[in-house]
Amino acid sequence: MGISAINVNNAMGKGGSKYVNDVATHTGIFSSIQFTEDSVLDGYTGKMENSAGLVSDGITFSQGQVIYGECLSFSLSSGACLAYLD
Repeated sequence: MGISAINVNNAMGKGGSKYVNDVATHTGIFSSIQFTEDSVLDGYTGKMENSAGLVSDGITFSQGQVIYGECLSFSLSSGACLAYLD
């Protein structure tokens, strides 16, 4: 299996997933976050440039949208998601 296949497996939940539908802060090493309903992030720490702007602008992620990239912690102000573990 090549490196690209490993990355795809990790992003697709090879490490498992966590269903989140509350406003608590969730920590771990997440490879992607898929929104299961329209959702708004309240906090995000990870490898995303200007994530503070994304949070402060109150961007609504539509059901089915996915954020790819390493995330170390996040919280929702509304909605629900599946956070895929790395």
